[in-house]
Amino acid sequence: MVAVALLDQQCVNRIATGAAVGGALGASIGALYGTYEAFRYKVPGLYKIRYIGQTTVSSAAVFGLFLGAGSLLHCGRHS
Repeated sequence: MVAVALLDQQCVNRIATGAAVGGALGASIGALYGTYEAFRYKVPGLYKIRYIGQTTVSSAAVFGLFLGAGSLLHCGRHS
């Protein structure tokens, strides 16, 4: 059933859109949270930029993965 759903172009577009929206949302939240933590824990110098970047990328990946997976699960349902 999942293989048939993946072949549908509308389903693929829905999964890609879910992953993209999740990535954008995760990146924005990760940037805000990373900035807050970097200043809260007094990360020294240029390590702040590295820390904020790592938090942004990891949050974007996790949110994108989960929203893409959720879109995949909803793709097989017929309403």
